[in-house]
Amino acid sequence: MTTVQQRICQRNLIAAYVDGELSEVASAIFEQHLEDCVECRGELRVHRRLVCELDAALTGDANIPVPENFSKVIAVRARSDMRGVRTASEHKRAIAICMVLAAAGFALLGATASETIFFAARRFVSAVLTIGGFAMSAAYDAITGLVVISRVVGHKLIGQTGSLAVVLVFLAVGLLVLSRLISDYHRTGATE
Repeated sequence: MTTVQQRICQRNLIAAYVDGELSEVASAIFEQHLEDCVECRGELRVHRRLVCELDAALTGDANIPVPENFSKVIAVRARSDMRGVRTASEHKRAIAICMVLAAAGFALLGATASETIFFAARRFVSAVLTIGGFAMSAAYDAITGLVVISRVVGHKLIGQTGSLAVVLVFLAVGLLVLSRLISDYHRTGATE
């Protein structure tokens, strides 16, 4: 079969041919194709029969007797016919399938969202641990510094003067001066 014949073997051309919608050239080509194609001839025969039956049905007596409550009878019959279509086991199975699909959907959403949630929690814990580590390091350094200073000052002053009260006064003054220096340093760093 050539490509022209393949293009002609379309069902919409059969309907257009029967309805007289094809041009003279297209009709001639189609009639030539009908001589060679058994399938199209059969389809044309079926289509012509359908058109004849429709014409006969539509040209007959249009007054078909319909009962007064016809629409109500149809609606009631449709409702009663549909009641037995679904059984209780089918409803339960449908609910179970919906539950499984919902759980799978939540699991997939949770897998996607868990990465974001865990990332935020991980960053928070990391920040808390960093701040805690800094506080512990600062406390350790402060205590170590105080011990070193107190040992040096205490050894010199107690060894020379023999009085612990003088050592404690110098230590208190040193702590006040040190705290004042630290607060001044932070205050100037915050304003700059």
